[in-house]
Amino acid sequence: MALLHWKFGPNWMEAASAQTVLVVDDRKDVAVTLAEMCRACGFDAEVAEDGVGMLGLLQRHRPSCVIVDVMMPDQDGYEAMKDIARFDPSLPVMLVTGHGDVWLQMGVTLGRAQGLTAVHTATKPVRVHAVRAFLETVASR
Repeated sequence: MALLHWKFGPNWMEAASAQTVLVVDDRKDVAVTLAEMCRACGFDAEVAEDGVGMLGLLQRHRPSCVIVDVMMPDQDGYEAMKDIARFDPSLPVMLVTGHGDVWLQMGVTLGRAQGLTAVHTATKPVRVHAVRAFLETVASR
């Protein structure tokens, strides 16, 4: 935790403590790892294993942000972003994929077209510094 204090300042963890991240990924091991990274940064985290289950968790937990995988079977990350935009277009989204930057750039374009105001990206395997940077922007809002 000392590293977080140094990097983000003394009030960053306090700002994060009451916030929740919704992690959406069809690979449970990846979702759990991302959720653990969020918790290590002082956020609460909830996990949905598909975009279909995401909407109920959005309504129930009212998260501060969402981390969502691009490639999922029943509802991909692009479709999930449409639901997020309808739910709250100001909700920050981190779009993640292991399929390359083209998919991420397409996601940023589609997210903005849907009205999302904050779309971030990270390539899998997602590194903790990418999650921290994303959560820092969320905590500073």
